[in-house]
Amino acid sequence: MDLNLKKHQNDLLFLPLGGSNEIGMNVNLYHLDGKWLMVDCGVGFASDVPGVDMLAPDLSFIKAHKKNLLGIIVTHIHEDHLGSIQYLWRDLEVPVYASTLAANFLRAKLEEYKLDKQVPIRIIDNTKDLEIGPFKVEFLGLTHSVPEMKALIVKTPKGNILHTGDWKFDPNPVVGEVSDKARIKEMGDAGKFLAVICDSTNAISSGHSKSEGDLYHSLKLLVEGRKGLVGITTFASNIARIHTIAKIAKEVGRKIVLAGFSLHRIYEVGKKSGYFMEEFEFISDREMKFYDKKDILVICTGCQGEPLAAAKKIATDTHPSIRFTVGDLMIFSSKIIPGNEKKIFSLFDALAKKQIDVMTEKDHFVHVSGHPSQDELREMYELAKPKIAIPVHGEFLHTKTHAELAKECGVVKTIQVENGLAVRLQEDNFQSESYIAGFVKSGYFGVDGKQLLDLKGEVIRERKKLQNSGLVTVSFAIKNDLELLSKPKIICVGSYDLKSDRETENFLIREIEIFLKQKAKELGFSSKKGLSFLKKKKKKLQDNKIIAELEKALRSKLLKVFEDLMGKRPVCEIMINLVNN
Repeated sequence: MDLNLKKHQNDLLFLPLGGSNEIGMNVNLYHLDGKWLMVDCGVGFASDVPGVDMLAPDLSFIKAHKKNLLGIIVTHIHEDHLGSIQYLWRDLEVPVYASTLAANFLRAKLEEYKLDKQVPIRIIDNTKDLEIGPFKVEFLGLTHSVPEMKALIVKTPKGNILHTGDWKFDPNPVVGEVSDKARIKEMGDAGKFLAVICDSTNAISSGHSKSEGDLYHSLKLLVEGRKGLVGITTFASNIARIHTIAKIAKEVGRKIVLAGFSLHRIYEVGKKSGYFMEEFEFISDREMKFYDKKDILVICTGCQGEPLAAAKKIATDTHPSIRFTVGDLMIFSSKIIPGNEKKIFSLFDALAKKQIDVMTEKDHFVHVSGHPSQDELREMYELAKPKIAIPVHGEFLHTKTHAELAKECGVVKTIQVENGLAVRLQEDNFQSESYIAGFVKSGYFGVDGKQLLDLKGEVIRERKKLQNSGLVTVSFAIKNDLELLSKPKIICVGSYDLKSDRETENFLIREIEIFLKQKAKELGFSSKKGLSFLKKKKKKLQDNKIIAELEKALRSKLLKVFEDLMGKRPVCEIMINLVNN
């Protein structure tokens, strides 16, 4: 059933438009008294969509209600939480609330889209609640792989909600604050949490996530003593990891090279926000030639196998300055995100073929997650004691396992949501279906450079067809009587190899000649009564309409020919130029 907002005008609703039953692209909405509050607006990874690496959420529902949207609160700087703002803000035109680090990071991104002067960014005050419409929001520090991760305690007359964002319980986070368990316990012991809406990324992982501090010692052991060039690729926005690597480089006597635009950006944003203040020695990639390889550590982008990132360029010897050779080391200090396996393993293989040593999370302790494993989830529920648990930020198996774990911890009601499902949050909604308020439209757009593409639209359909079957273009000029003025030019791209099959090319030209003669005969054309004659007829047909009909008929004919040749139909474009004589 569709969401009836009139029926639920005064209800407290939770509505995810991204990030539920999937990893990434987090977009969550809260509703009360006719007003909406958005938490995060991120991107997701795309797979098998030609030309598209990232996905943005379809916000058409909230766009239609933007007059009642109060603002967007950003929990932290990861792309899957703020990476869609530059694409979608014009549809919403509301203030964005963020920490100092997230605000500086977002401004740097918005500059690329000439939006930095338009988007009102408001720095959150950790010392007091943000009062915004019918909501009061308290910001709570939780540890993640970036500093200034802010969980939200959304306070309403209908009940309080702990929206965790991404988090873990790490006593030694290297950079950033330790999770504020005391405040969660204080609220939980007083029975003040109606619901916890919680990260499920590692819900199927037993035990406790490892500490960033422990990883520091492991990475240092792998780097020190190496005689060649060492590279470490990780997520560009993982400030804690970059800081860990920089600290290791300093201690083992290596200078640091940042390879990749997004790394340079996060470093500058981090410095502006008060991070990276130690005496680290950074040099440019162009300066590497003046130093011995054993004195350099390269931090590079591309841990997910992105085709244009630094790691891929290094693996294929296409980077303008950085060259890895036999015996050098590349460490992948990251997890393999589902859907990226093919690209990542291809990158591993390219490096291995060059006799470069490769270390990954599969064979060495080179990465720790920023998300909670099962023991941390149990501890969260013991502290918060909510009546309702809503797992988000995970695929179906993650949220299902998370929901079962929450029940084991004594949570009365667990709700497995999906994108587009509006949940009514109220003390009495513990009956089986009483929580379902209705569904709204949700979905995705493909991020293609600076434009967004409908994944079911014509552009993507044509790209997929081109990808699968290739392209054929046919162009030629004709006179009024449909006689050819020049030899047809036939170009095949990714479809059929005409260059090595001249016989087929000649056959196609003969077919075009036969087609034109038949059409001329059908229409009763002659050199004296060609297209110009038709203009005097009762229907007053125009040249362009006749040409369009000819192109359509010839396309149909040639597609059948290519289907016989190839066993499939390529994209076929016909261009006929009429030369009046």
